[in-house]
Amino acid sequence: MPKRPDSAPGAALLQGCSQKGHNRMPGQQAGDWTARPCPECMGLFEPKVVNQLFCKPEHNTAWNNRATKRGRVLTPLSIVARVTRNGTRGTPEAREAGRVASSQHNTLIQRYRDEDRAANDGKGRMEWPDFMILRIRQGFDPL
Repeated sequence: MPKRPDSAPGAALLQGCSQKGHNRMPGQQAGDWTARPCPECMGLFEPKVVNQLFCKPEHNTAWNNRATKRGRVLTPLSIVARVTRNGTRGTPEAREAGRVASSQHNTLIQRYRDEDRAANDGKGRMEWPDFMILRIRQGFDPL
């Protein structure tokens, strides 16, 4: 059977789907949400769904890949620092490991924060506390 030409520019995307879109929870297709900043580029955008955090998928991927990479480095340091109470509990070796881990953890967090502030030709990325506030308001639960 020959293909019919699409009458509307977005018709190919809607084939087999209702006008409201599929796989959307009630209320997600309502639209008209207030513009919000993209955490990656800090540009304002109008979300397509109520819980959209990033202006485009590439920014979501970049943010999550960077967070994963940083988390792999910070997590062991954070655990050791916490377990040894920043080097004040445990055996002498554990205390030293805790002090070193705490110092490296703090240094890396400051380095990452500086990188984020200098990103996007000086416009920066969203600060992590602001990102967590945005996530909580949108109903994301990390647990």
